[in-house]
Amino acid sequence: MQTVTLTLPRRHDGQETVAGQAQRFNVLACGRRFGKTTFGIDRCVTPDVLRYPVGWFSPTYKMLLEVWREALRLLKPIAVRVSASDHRIENIAGGVLEFWSLDNPDSARGRKYKRIIVDEAAMVPDLMDAWQYVLRPTLVDYSGDAYFLSTPKGRGGFWQMFQWGQDPLQSEWASWQMPSNVNPKIPQSELDAMRDTMPERVYQQEINAIFLEDGGSVF
Repeated sequence: MQTVTLTLPRRHDGQETVAGQAQRFNVLACGRRFGKTTFGIDRCVTPDVLRYPVGWFSPTYKMLLEVWREALRLLKPIAVRVSASDHRIENIAGGVLEFWSLDNPDSARGRKYKRIIVDEAAMVPDLMDAWQYVLRPTLVDYSGDAYFLSTPKGRGGFWQMFQWGQDPLQSEWASWQMPSNVNPKIPQSELDAMRDTMPERVYQQEINAIFLEDGGSVF
């Protein structure tokens, strides 16, 4: 039997915390350059989902393409069939990873997944409608789970999901708030320089992952 080794970026402590404490529905509010996309790709190929279909959802087609290229590079050792037109990677264990743009959430209707990843979830227009009408039903067949990853942007659907993760009565939900400096690869000098030049509210949102009522707008 052929042995294939898949080497992914090593998870830092913040990513390990989320992986270790994850529930069924997981909401990670993180600062810029935290490493959420590489963490999301990591979640797509864990042993418990490798044999199943997994769905990745990005707010726009352009953002999808950026992640698609990175995923294709990282997962090439286990890919047995790749469709660039459908943004689909089939792996040696029999599972599949499919990429979707939430420009039109209804395009994913009819799919079934063991896990879904929603990248930059705070940027998805009408995230709550997309979740309740389209994404949540895709998890029924396999009793699947979900990860919502994003830097905060106002107090819309992503913020509401974050609140569910903080509510002890919502036992299926978990949420974390992690600033950029949790990623040890980010030089503190760069963060300090940004603090010196950015408006405070922008820094709080983009770097410290704080939810602001106006989405960090400065007037």
